[in-house]
Amino acid sequence: MKIHFERLFLLSVTLLMIDSSAVAQGIEEVIVTAQRRAQSLQEVPVAVSAFTADDLAELGWDRPNEIAAQVPNMQVSTPYGDVQPLFAIRGISMIDYTPSQASPIGVYLDEGYLGATYTHGMSMFDLERIEVLRGPQGTLYGKNTTGGAVNLISKTPDVDAPTSGHIEVGTGNFGMTSADAAIESALSEGTFAARVAVTYKQADGYWTNTAGPDMGETDYVSGRVTFNWEPTDRFAAVLKFTGGSSDALSTPPRITATAGPGITVAGRPSNTERHQGAINYVGSTEVDMTITNLKLSFDLNNFSLVSVSNFYDAEYFQAQDTDGTTAELLEIDWSAETQGFSQDLRLVSEFDGPVSFIAGVYFGKEETDTHIVHRAMWADPAVNPTLTLLGLGAAQFDPALSAHLLVLADALPQFGQADRHFDVEKESIALYTNLDWDISDRLGIGVGLRYTDETNTRDYVNYSRLDFDGTPLGSWLPGNLLSPQFIALGIDAPFVTWGLSQQLPLPAGMYLDGPYTTASGDVRERSEDEISGKFSINYQALDSTMVYASYSRGFRSGSFNNGFYYADQLDPNGVYVEPEFVDAYEIGFKGDYLDNRVRFNGAAFFYDYENQQFVNQVGVSALLANAGGAEISGIELELTALVTDNLTVTAGLGLLDSEYTELALPRLSTALDPLDSIDLAGNELVSSPDTNFNYMINYELPIGTNWYTRFVASGNYIGDQWFSAYNDLDGHAGIRQDAYWVHNARLTFASSDDKLAVSLFGQNVFDEEFDVYAINLQGGFGYNYFMEGRPRTYGAELTYRF
Repeated sequence: MKIHFERLFLLSVTLLMIDSSAVAQGIEEVIVTAQRRAQSLQEVPVAVSAFTADDLAELGWDRPNEIAAQVPNMQVSTPYGDVQPLFAIRGISMIDYTPSQASPIGVYLDEGYLGATYTHGMSMFDLERIEVLRGPQGTLYGKNTTGGAVNLISKTPDVDAPTSGHIEVGTGNFGMTSADAAIESALSEGTFAARVAVTYKQADGYWTNTAGPDMGETDYVSGRVTFNWEPTDRFAAVLKFTGGSSDALSTPPRITATAGPGITVAGRPSNTERHQGAINYVGSTEVDMTITNLKLSFDLNNFSLVSVSNFYDAEYFQAQDTDGTTAELLEIDWSAETQGFSQDLRLVSEFDGPVSFIAGVYFGKEETDTHIVHRAMWADPAVNPTLTLLGLGAAQFDPALSAHLLVLADALPQFGQADRHFDVEKESIALYTNLDWDISDRLGIGVGLRYTDETNTRDYVNYSRLDFDGTPLGSWLPGNLLSPQFIALGIDAPFVTWGLSQQLPLPAGMYLDGPYTTASGDVRERSEDEISGKFSINYQALDSTMVYASYSRGFRSGSFNNGFYYADQLDPNGVYVEPEFVDAYEIGFKGDYLDNRVRFNGAAFFYDYENQQFVNQVGVSALLANAGGAEISGIELELTALVTDNLTVTAGLGLLDSEYTELALPRLSTALDPLDSIDLAGNELVSSPDTNFNYMINYELPIGTNWYTRFVASGNYIGDQWFSAYNDLDGHAGIRQDAYWVHNARLTFASSDDKLAVSLFGQNVFDEEFDVYAINLQGGFGYNYFMEGRPRTYGAELTYRF
């Protein structure tokens, strides 16, 4: 029956394309600021996809994953809900679920860098435009990134415009209610204007919990106040305050049990149904954020001086039943607080002539305090801690690493809690310049350089052990391993990591051995200075076609390891992962044809990728690591066609070929033996499907003289992809996602003046089942962890504009 409806849907879309009675007037020009100045999308020698405010309204987008669905070679994972999207572009991805890590895909709101990934989801409202830049951004962008950038540009009121705004309310399945409103007005005509925008969405959980309240809720509200002051023709100031809050029950994972005959080490079987199960730990995902952005522009005749100041303060908490069952096997509370400030000051040429340039200085600073509590580890009475930790009778467990916890576990019926605090500070100073030279009417070159000095400081680290009720625990004295005798030490004790590991055949300096204390481990600091940049050449081969070629180099600074159970004190080099680098080579074309009724853009690229940073999950440990090398090549095609005045068709195709050229990781069964590893050279990179395709069909039909209807069908195809660098080796064959389609539809009835509209919408209309994230937790827990994509949702919206 599912296939029948899918064919019917695609047939109806095809029939809409038959009408060709009218002649289209041409595709509208899209102005982007991908190179920090206003330019036509078709004149920028950069692979960039842009979506205007009209596009966003017609598609009804309000979630980050909807962006990726319409961009070639872009993916998004949401392991902890829509508020914390993890973007991947051209095979370069985050692969890190800890809230303290920065993404290789930079996300900017009104040119202000947002390093905390949990601020990204609630920033996507009241937007003028979204731009997705594919490829390293190592020249003009505040935070060097290896994968690309997502620019969110919010609406700014016009000082000469009359009062206007909109109110939109919606309802849908899973008890969904939503509201979106904005109003703007010139408070002093010609000099001062203000805009206020708010958005709200609430929906009951789509994950049925037979042991408690349903999970997977949506519950957030965000708002923005914007002031635009233009007292003279030479000066403008735009001030924006954005705030948001989310408080929804989190989404549990689906587990596939692997210990013994399809059970976890707590004796729980696999989840057999999607979006349902039974969990005992019901917790929420909470995010609070405030963002202040000030942009000052000075007209200096032949130059403009632009200052962009951005400050954000965000807090994050998530209670996660990580084992996905009623067992107290693995339950984790994640929390983080981040404050970030950035200042960009640049001089932009405005004179006529063949040469234009931008030169600037950038300063950025972020402080992130992370607190993670493993509130239940092997706590279920069904777990035999000795057998579990030693791995007897279960070869996939990690005996070497588990032995580190064995003596601790024997002292109590179960392990208790592990309490982790980890505070880092990142500071970046950069000088940059970008020059474009039109050698002739058809030939141009661009050169960009950036010098960056970054310093990462870990100013607090403490891993402590607690009882189940949160009571601090002491530790054994060294040499007294066989006697369960505790010593009670106060919080003034120094933070040490030598403890039991001195007596076991394990790397010295492993955490959780010393007595409970609030003292910090050693403060560590690493600095890096790098030169990155870009060279491009573009040629107007035809009046309708521009071709270009470019080389760019990007880097992502190193990071301190926030993993679980690793050596630190006696091995300073093991606590920090090195920067990653990308040398990117690209050729492309952009063209408008048939009297601007067809727009066709394409690019082919090759990446030499060095030291990719990723989380390697082996057993109970989750450590940041560097991949020695990787190569990525691919092709991207984007097509927009005005078939008639009423029918617009867009499509995108992405092809990827990725492989590690140098990567060796530990085996699951001997995770701490450096001599026993697997050569993974030749494996595909994570979140790198070899084929992805997207489409959108927009059809408008007049109804009389006062009304019209619009039907928008959109969707995307994602090919097979891996969620682990091991691919199908060493027990990881199930950590993947087969190819799948997702289709969406939206039907709108609106007045000809667009003041009143009623829309019916469906997302994932065929209820496709797919996973967006997966982790191998076989070693120590006996299961694989999967986060599922959303099921079918549908609803209606009423919009009034004035």
